[in-house]
Amino acid sequence: MAVHVHRTAQQRRDIDDDAGALNASAAPGARRETGAPLGFTDGQLEALKWVGLASMFVDHFGRHLLGHSQEGWVFAFGRIAFPLFALVLGLNLARAGDRRARAERSTRRLSVWCAISVLPSVLARGEPALVNVLGTLALGAALCWVLESTASTAWRLVACLAIAAFSYPVEFGLAGVFLVPAAYLCATRRQPDAALLAAVLVLLVAWQNASFGGWPAWWGTLAGLAIAWGVRRLPLSLPRWQPLFYVTYPAHLLLIGLLKVT
Repeated sequence: MAVHVHRTAQQRRDIDDDAGALNASAAPGARRETGAPLGFTDGQLEALKWVGLASMFVDHFGRHLLGHSQEGWVFAFGRIAFPLFALVLGLNLARAGDRRARAERSTRRLSVWCAISVLPSVLARGEPALVNVLGTLALGAALCWVLESTASTAWRLVACLAIAAFSYPVEFGLAGVFLVPAAYLCATRRQPDAALLAAVLVLLVAWQNASFGGWPAWWGTLAGLAIAWGVRRLPLSLPRWQPLFYVTYPAHLLLIGLLKVT
């Protein structure tokens, strides 16, 4: 009986520790020593996730419903979102515990919700060839899964190459996908080369955004880092709304699509 209770408790810790799509795991107001890495608290990571969602909502409603251009402030403001999403996912995956299993669960869950979001994304944006950002995050989580895999080096290399190939049609492309494991490595390895890799990838994402929206989009991307730096210094405590992130993403795109046809 004692063994059974121990396993049940471990399973519950694994479930609570699941990063899923950018979700923290502590109760409101709690600070866990083995929780959010790099000096962040669970509440701070939750706040960053919702700052990212807010900027994304402004961008999507502004451009796809109200007709703002990519050269304007709406697109630039929306560039805040992805660096925050990649950071929060990478740090949540780096929490103490069974990282391989957590990355596997997150990859599967993000892939399912990416598929659910395909039709709403096409309705809202009219770009059937572009895979939504949940696909980007799913591939990033898959790379973290590969990093923790016990498979041979050859198979891990093949997996990384396959993920890189699938990165072409997703939002933010190869640089966006690899930014997630870069944040993950910053937290798990804490080596200068990991920080340098993350910095280079952020600059590549900023350059990609600037190719569509000019210098405002460049600075909007880098503003995400400044926001993360500022939030890390605030005593924030937010509750965890795990299902809400998954539901909100396709729901807001579906709403935009429906409003466009009415």
